[in-house]
Amino acid sequence: MACGKEKQNRKADTKNMSDKVLEVNVDDLYLGGVFSLVKNVVKNKPKDMQIDIAAIEKFTDKENIQSFEKCGSKVYYVGYDGNKWLKQFICFFHLKKLIREQNYTCVHIHADVANKLMVSGMAARTAGVTKIILHSHAAGVDGNHRWLKAWIHRRCRRLLKWIGTDYVACSDIAAEWMFPNIAAKEITLIQNGIDLQKFRFSQTVREMVRKQLQISDELLIGHVGRFCYQKNHDFFLEILKQIRERGLHAKLLLVGEGPNEKAFREKVHACGLDSYVIYYGVSKKVHELFMAMDLFALPSHFEGLPIVGVEAQASGLPVIFSDTITREAKITQAVSYLGIDARDVSKWLDTIIHYGKEKRDRIKAYDILKNAKFDIVDTVNGFMKLYRG
Repeated sequence: MACGKEKQNRKADTKNMSDKVLEVNVDDLYLGGVFSLVKNVVKNKPKDMQIDIAAIEKFTDKENIQSFEKCGSKVYYVGYDGNKWLKQFICFFHLKKLIREQNYTCVHIHADVANKLMVSGMAARTAGVTKIILHSHAAGVDGNHRWLKAWIHRRCRRLLKWIGTDYVACSDIAAEWMFPNIAAKEITLIQNGIDLQKFRFSQTVREMVRKQLQISDELLIGHVGRFCYQKNHDFFLEILKQIRERGLHAKLLLVGEGPNEKAFREKVHACGLDSYVIYYGVSKKVHELFMAMDLFALPSHFEGLPIVGVEAQASGLPVIFSDTITREAKITQAVSYLGIDARDVSKWLDTIIHYGKEKRDRIKAYDILKNAKFDIVDTVNGFMKLYRG
């Protein structure tokens, strides 16, 4: 009798574990795209599914941890603050231990480079996980020593084929960057959906926020992103110079923080352009800031599929992307792709002026993105299909 009960208990435990998912490499550092995506998925998941978080970097705001906990998720720190090379081994053992203790049968790992997927993926595989989802969110490397990071990435990415069970990317470019030796039919593309209702344009909110920003009739060019190599803030310096030269009645709203912020501020000051820039810092009400903008600009060196670009279009903004960004990011008609060399600066100004003169019904953008399946509900459905497939 005892053996029969044990078998029944094991079957019941297996059934419960099938809906227990661990999201790896999620944190609130600069409130990046992965954080926003996973947070939205957790908020909209089915009630019978448990989704927990394994953070390799420490959360910077306890409120963000609490927001996950309110949805029933647990947040675990599996990182290490010491030597970066030693960190890889310690993260491996911390994650492996967590997976075994909590009996996760589905582990979803998010990363921009292959070595991060490889380390966490190996931890999941040696812990006996049956479903390991490797998710590519970028198409380049950021930070210091980029050549070394890119070299390590290229050496590791061909090993992912033998580590993961499922492969996901936010765009075709992100798929090519991470999984060059995996057939395209084996890679699932899941769009970075957002809470469309939250970003639906409101004239009342627009007027309120512009008043707070002390913006009257100026053309407000917006950007949301951390100050780092990837986001290419130095290109904005050249745009600001031409704004002054052409006498354009405009200002640049920069939302975010980052390691290169101090250097950028110093360059702006040295050029006497301080009066053209609003440094907003990190915000939990980015959707309201989008409504105050007249145009969104993203001159990135690389992206996967930028969530901020989707959010900007959802609020009815015209958008200028660098030509390095996937064409899959274009959802509405008011989107342009331009180069980011010095000779391209004048094209950006011409396009900014063009969009600044256009009149548009920003409310219509909601329906366009809804029909294009960029609602978070569509993304959640895609994730659930993976988790339960």
